[in-house]
Amino acid sequence: MRILEEPVIEIRPLTSEDIPNLPQIRPTYRTDTILAVERSGSGYLVSWRLTERRLDKPFDKGGLYDFTPEMQASIRERLKRGESAYQRVAVANSTRLVGLLDMTWQAWNQTAYIWNLMVDLDFRRRGIGRRLWHLAVRAAQSWNARAITLETQQTNIAACRFYAQMGCRLVGLDESMYANVSESPDALITEIALFWAYPLR
Repeated sequence: MRILEEPVIEIRPLTSEDIPNLPQIRPTYRTDTILAVERSGSGYLVSWRLTERRLDKPFDKGGLYDFTPEMQASIRERLKRGESAYQRVAVANSTRLVGLLDMTWQAWNQTAYIWNLMVDLDFRRRGIGRRLWHLAVRAAQSWNARAITLETQQTNIAACRFYAQMGCRLVGLDESMYANVSESPDALITEIALFWAYPLR
């Protein structure tokens, strides 16, 4: 029986040469449960309740997290920000990109915003996400940020669990952020943005 060796994962700064290779990372997900959002009240006295609900059929994100040319252009623009951007890639065996951390400093409210923290489908549960997260925390601390902020969708249960385990707090939601017409591979699922914060002070 052949024993496969664990890949060596190196984390290093993102370079402009890496950007065309970002599609090597497959950050999609498939889930049997989502967070159902129940709204009550009206006007400014509205409230929301989240409950984890099992789906009749799994939700498949498909290729909606793929690194499109537009997404690559945004990452390249952030790379130009120099010290106000913190971008790292995880590389397996010095050849294939398998993870990305993409974070910027927001001076106006003294926070660090994570645009992307992604790990390839086949390289999860190896501690790569945690390594990238801890690097993000250290970078945000070096900026003297008040907090790290980020957004996920209520369909991405694995990401929600991860950020909760890392100590993030769920601080809000936006029911209108996503078009939910052509973007969702499952027309029965309405995606809702969830906002998280990790206090640093």
